Amino acid sequence: MDPYPFELLSEGYGAFVCSKRASDLSCSISRQADNTFVVELQGNPPQTAPDSYELIYAFEKGITIELQKIRRDLLFLHSAALEYDGQACLLVAAAGSGKSTTTWALLHHGFRYLSDELAPIDLRTRDVHPYPHALCLKADPPTPFDLPEKVIRTAHTIHVPVSQMPAEVCRRPAHLAAVFFVRYDPAATRPMVAPISRAEAGARIYSNALNLLAHERYGLDAAVTVANNSESFELVSADLIQTSELMKSVMQEIPGAS
Repeated sequence: MDPYPFELLSEGYGAFVCSKRASDLSCSISRQADNTFVVELQGNPPQTAPDSYELIYAFEKGITIELQKIRRDLLFLHSAALEYDGQACLLVAAAGSGKSTTTWALLHHGFRYLSDELAPIDLRTRDVHPYPHALCLKADPPTPFDLPEKVIRTAHTIHVPVSQMPAEVCRRPAHLAAVFFVRYDPAATRPMVAPISRAEAGARIYSNALNLLAHERYGLDAAVTVANNSESFELVSADLIQTSELMKSVMQEIPGAS
């Protein structure tokens, strides 16, 4: 009934719209007299959001938790996910490490968008499913990766709708080929990439998984499965153009790339 939250979430999650099936989750959003929002998702206790930033945060957190209940067979990683030449790669990094900014740059260099925060992995097929919400940045990226005019700006974040992205969105699952553990180094003169062992990769994947308890042996086997069936690298990112070109060259050398 309130057009503002409807338009806000339509911009942020418009790529999820599908008219061919019933919805998996129900959500109600209302606005109180003091202009605070109330979010009621799937019968959970109402959440109050004082502004647009908190509204998006509450909505995103709610559906992320509910999707983990619906698809317990998937391993959900806190990771960006991109597709290049038919194969998926993940960018795993701590908050503030430039993961989303690097993702934005890669979209200008032949990569297609799957997600910038959540990577749902099918452990049987090792496919990464799309989760195409608006890409979320904490600051404007450097030139030449300027943002389009039509973005959502909140008190703390900038959201780029899928419709405004420079590259096509990948709407089908893509087979996981590589995992990059990203570390931004502002002092680095050039980006660097180095392979890491499957044991180290498994430990890092484990520490970035969201739903470990949904899987056998507390999720350890799930993390090992991902590490054993993909190439893993540590990426020190610096100049975004050079970083993008380096990642393209690595993806082209992975077996299975055309």
